[in-house]
Amino acid sequence: MKGSSVKIVFDILFVLCLLFVRSASADVPKRIYLALWDGCEEACRGFKDYLQAERANVILIERNAGKDPDRIAGFVEEIKASSPDLLVTWGTYLTLKTVGTEKEALQARFSVGVPTVFMVVSQPVESGLVSALVSQGRNMTGVPNLVPVSEQLQAARQFLPFKRLALIYNPAEVNATVAAAQVKKYAALMDFEVIDKPLLTRGEDQADSNAVANAVAEAAQKKADLIYLGPDAFMNVQRDILTETATSFGIPVFSAAEGAVRNGGALFAYVNRYYTVGRFAGVKALKILRNKVPAYDIPIETPQRGVYVVNMTAATQLKTYPPLSFVQATDFVNIPDNQ
Repeated sequence: MKGSSVKIVFDILFVLCLLFVRSASADVPKRIYLALWDGCEEACRGFKDYLQAERANVILIERNAGKDPDRIAGFVEEIKASSPDLLVTWGTYLTLKTVGTEKEALQARFSVGVPTVFMVVSQPVESGLVSALVSQGRNMTGVPNLVPVSEQLQAARQFLPFKRLALIYNPAEVNATVAAAQVKKYAALMDFEVIDKPLLTRGEDQADSNAVANAVAEAAQKKADLIYLGPDAFMNVQRDILTETATSFGIPVFSAAEGAVRNGGALFAYVNRYYTVGRFAGVKALKILRNKVPAYDIPIETPQRGVYVVNMTAATQLKTYPPLSFVQATDFVNIPDNQ
């Protein structure tokens, strides 16, 4: 009996030790390495707000490239050395420079082995980041920000019927050329003409900024009804030249991203809000960290509903206003004081 009692006590102590270890490990915060391209903007805030609302037990290791590509290599080395529980990346360029395309993933210059959630990557398949949105072969998931081009064009038609759409873009950028090809594909189906204006390039990845205003002027000569500002890093840097020149010719600019409307002179966009994209990325992050779901088993998907964003200052300058039916389903921004 004595040996039996000792065994029972030992078993109880063993179980208690297991419970203690599990409880202690559950209290250890998970480390999220958050790699940002241009500071903590709306998507980043949405991500953080979701984690806070869920009381997630995490430590955020936040790094900002400040639009400097040379900093990204340092991020990769830090990720390799620290082995965080999760990597979260912002934007196509930074994501590709951090984890590589699917074909490049095993090369030494990229971080590997860390589950990854990306956000604000507009073309994850076309850019080579993953081979598919579902059942792809990498330990990652994410939230693209771009509403499908077909839906953007349909939304633009409802806002402003057009017959001639100008494309002004940097042909050295994957996202820009993919979007331009998709617009051209839908042109015949939707019965509109494309005025194709790829910019001249200098070297491998530099477009000629002086050509932007000239391209707008040429689009005006060809009687463009609308200019499409696609997912194009160079053109978004040059967007003030684009929109100011377009406005001077009385041509509205339709943007694939809300920043050009909220913080620039584009007239309207049909988008997934960056804040919503960030919150959705937070949902996927906690599935990985809390629920132990492998990242590759979580579909890559956008939020389900897009919204119009309309720049009322640009609308006033162009004397082009949204239909009354849009009022309840639109974010109106930059409203002039006299309106």
